[in-house]
Amino acid sequence: MKPSLWPDAIDHLLAKSVQHGGETLAAHTWQVLCRLADLYRLRPQLAGESRLWHCLYWAVFLHDFGKAAHGFQRRLRGGPAWPHRHEVLSLAFVAAVAHGFSAAEQRWLVAAIVSHHRDEPEIAQTYPLGLRNDPLVELCNEVDAETAGLLAEWLATCANPWREQLGLATVAEAIAPQPVTINAKRVRYWLQVYHDWVAELEYDHAARLPGILLRGLITTADHMASAYVQRVPPPISETWPALAQRLVPAGQQVYEHQRRSGAIGGQSALLMAPTGSGKTEAALYWALGDGCCPPARIFYALPYQASMNAMYDRLRRSFGDQAVGLQHGRAAQALYARFREGEEWSAAAARRVQWEKNLNILHARPLKVLSPYQLLKALFQLRGFEAMLADYAHAAFIFDEIHAYEPERLALITGLMRYLREQFAARFFVMSATFPQIIRDRLDEALGETAFISATPDIFARFRRHRLHLRDGELTDPATISEIVAQVRNGQQVLVCANTVARVQELRDKLAQAGLGSEQLIVIHSRFTYGDRNRLEQAIRERCASEASQRPPLALIATQVVEVSLDIDLDTVYSDPAPLEALLQRFGRANRRGAKGICPVYVFRQPNDGQGVYGRDRDPARAGHIVRVTLAELERHNGAIIDEAATNEWLDRIYADPVLEQQWTEAYRRMAQQVDLIISGLRPFQSDEQREDDFERMFDGVDVVPHCFERAYVERLVEEQFIEANNYLVSISKQRFAILRSQGKLRPAEETGKRRVWVVQLPYDERNGLSFSDIVIDPDWS
Repeated sequence: MKPSLWPDAIDHLLAKSVQHGGETLAAHTWQVLCRLADLYRLRPQLAGESRLWHCLYWAVFLHDFGKAAHGFQRRLRGGPAWPHRHEVLSLAFVAAVAHGFSAAEQRWLVAAIVSHHRDEPEIAQTYPLGLRNDPLVELCNEVDAETAGLLAEWLATCANPWREQLGLATVAEAIAPQPVTINAKRVRYWLQVYHDWVAELEYDHAARLPGILLRGLITTADHMASAYVQRVPPPISETWPALAQRLVPAGQQVYEHQRRSGAIGGQSALLMAPTGSGKTEAALYWALGDGCCPPARIFYALPYQASMNAMYDRLRRSFGDQAVGLQHGRAAQALYARFREGEEWSAAAARRVQWEKNLNILHARPLKVLSPYQLLKALFQLRGFEAMLADYAHAAFIFDEIHAYEPERLALITGLMRYLREQFAARFFVMSATFPQIIRDRLDEALGETAFISATPDIFARFRRHRLHLRDGELTDPATISEIVAQVRNGQQVLVCANTVARVQELRDKLAQAGLGSEQLIVIHSRFTYGDRNRLEQAIRERCASEASQRPPLALIATQVVEVSLDIDLDTVYSDPAPLEALLQRFGRANRRGAKGICPVYVFRQPNDGQGVYGRDRDPARAGHIVRVTLAELERHNGAIIDEAATNEWLDRIYADPVLEQQWTEAYRRMAQQVDLIISGLRPFQSDEQREDDFERMFDGVDVVPHCFERAYVERLVEEQFIEANNYLVSISKQRFAILRSQGKLRPAEETGKRRVWVVQLPYDERNGLSFSDIVIDPDWS
């Protein structure tokens, strides 16, 4: 909707190319201002940042004035490329309003205008000092006196009324614009103000925050307007009791730890409660509170893609499609599978997926399910990091099952937590079935004053649902295979959890050979194609979920991907030895609600070396040490009902082992020191491509195409069906990739254009996924 005052005289000036709709300069500026007003309403607390919104309003009004240049207008109408930067030319109009700002605020105003597309080093390189023929002279000659006069009239007649119509008059002061002359020297002056401020940020740490917020908010508003987002969704403002009334089944009560979570207000908190006792609901109650101060955004972080996908489905049922986003490395595949479930036409589903991805990039969902590594991008100063950090301001973060992260990754996460708490007023809810003191101490350091909420003794007693049995030998032994088959034939749903993909494949084959049919076996791990992975996740949801209407007998054979936030409820568990936190999560997938009495769970004593998954160490004698220490602790409780209230004491004894404590502490400290260096170097207006390499090294996956799918993959690429093409990809570790390449088992895919994709010459089938000849494998990280 247009404002009452409109600059009809400049409706011939475009902001977008004809092929992209030909939006006028005035219309685009109005839309950016509308989105800025939405962002202000989303985070009114930022008004305390000394005139931040005042600077942003006037910066947005002026930010695209440079698009009036003749060369830029010709380009928008299909003419030749234009070698200049329009945002630099916009600085020619700063003098019209500069008197409405202090000297410090003028730096903010200029920085917001000139940085909304390009980093400072690129601007400096394009318009360097000291050239005989200053390129700014040519740039300023691109706006004639008549055009400059029309822009000045627009500024004088519309800028002040528009701020009132947008509801920004209380934070953006009125300014009476003064006449200006387009002058290269004045543009150079304002450019130098900008460059000098960016240089000062190297040692002026206090000034970095407003710089981050300025650039982050103006680019977010600009990108939303360019994407034709008509409104920034408001935060979820429901009260926790109202949500509880919707979520809690009739006849059930809200648990005390859930009630306390909803009542603690704006404080960060740690929650320890048994798996299946409503931790997710407790976290949502905490985030919403009494509804009077809803968080600007809610981020729900999980470690595995399967658990992220499942949580996305769960939250969509609670809050609706428009409120919840999904963001991880393969979110497009997960979303496409869900949209196609509704029999949506494939091209329409693909367009919807792209729109969802855009909305996530534009920070336009009030509740987002994502990987912590998506959050960590901001620390690595990747392009657009200021917009990411601005989106984290006054947000509520939920970290589920913090136990799942190795000490190095935990150090990265806690470093991010501390930075966001101190600089962006973010708050955190961290939950797990267990909180060993060694982890709790680090969380307390990161989060400051934190409430600790624990389920009440009667809840822990109610969730005494498993009896521990340690078994000699291995999970793959013939007697165990026969026992699992008998369990399934007796109508049971059995979780068989192995530490490596190779063992999962071995177990699946042995169970099939022992007589279980394909309909009685579900396998899930990281080495399926993304398309098959989504199909398997759906099958697990339909057949093993707590609320599943039909529960056919089966064996679910899985790696660590089942440990976190999958709302499945099987009857018993057979597991490889693993760290206690992982085992407790595996147990929690059986008898989840405690409605089946006491169910047996079985852990095998061999192999006790961690299998290359847990407790890596250069000293072979110490590799897998955490598994051996865990088994020693479990011996004390063999045959007993597991008291989840006591498992924290088990963990504290495990981590008190001198070797393990030293391993854990040294790994955490090394990464924590690196995180401190990363944060100390975080400056606005300068993304860092070298740090992008550092970020990519955090991930151990390389996508390959099994040779049986090469033709189908290439055909999808040729047809530009990119999401469908990606369904044929499998992720393998970089180490495995290097080995296979050295053995000649990898070659580039044919006819993939610009895509560099490798075909792997290994067997693949929809039952077991991609198969290797040996069993050394890295963990199932997302």
